[in-house]
Amino acid sequence: MRKRRCMRAGMRELMAVAVMIMLAAGMTAGIVEAQEKPKKPPKEKNAPKMKAEPAEQPQQVLPPGNDNELIDYRIAEMLAGWQIGDTNLLHSAYADDVSVVSGAYEPPILGWANFLATYQKLRARISTVQVDRRNTYTVVRGTLAWSSYQWEFSGVMDGSAAHWKGQTTLVLEKRAGKWMIVHNHTSVVPEAPAAAAPPVAPKP
Repeated sequence: MRKRRCMRAGMRELMAVAVMIMLAAGMTAGIVEAQEKPKKPPKEKNAPKMKAEPAEQPQQVLPPGNDNELIDYRIAEMLAGWQIGDTNLLHSAYADDVSVVSGAYEPPILGWANFLATYQKLRARISTVQVDRRNTYTVVRGTLAWSSYQWEFSGVMDGSAAHWKGQTTLVLEKRAGKWMIVHNHTSVVPEAPAAAAPPVAPKP
């Protein structure tokens, strides 16, 4: 008898715990539902209907500064796009009718589409890249400007370490209030050959 009473008492406790869990779950669900579906405020009678205003389109925010600073910012954008492989960022700096003279002995590359194809072939061979720019000199003449700088490339190309130095001159034109690169002339400076070791004098 005692065992049956204990079993009945145990069952009652389990049922009580189960009911508490179910009630708690129901209360929690009610709270979550109330949070997810907030009550709408009652509409006033004879209230004038308001027309939905069109959402404002995000505008491109340009950094403040004079033309020299804006051009320096444009060059930084272009180099960043080149390094990380962001062709959209790269195209935002280059005009569609850009002309490019590379460091190789080859005809000029004309147009953004041709430059993009050449860039993608080269970028696919590079696994890591870092380009440092220094000694930038910019001249602005109305809606035209040119900017020259030195650069140093470090990275891994075709599985081997690569290191180049060179200099670039950009021609930019201000179009619709935005400085665009219309010409890029890049030259690679050949590394100086290592000095030969002096001959060793024969021992007597």
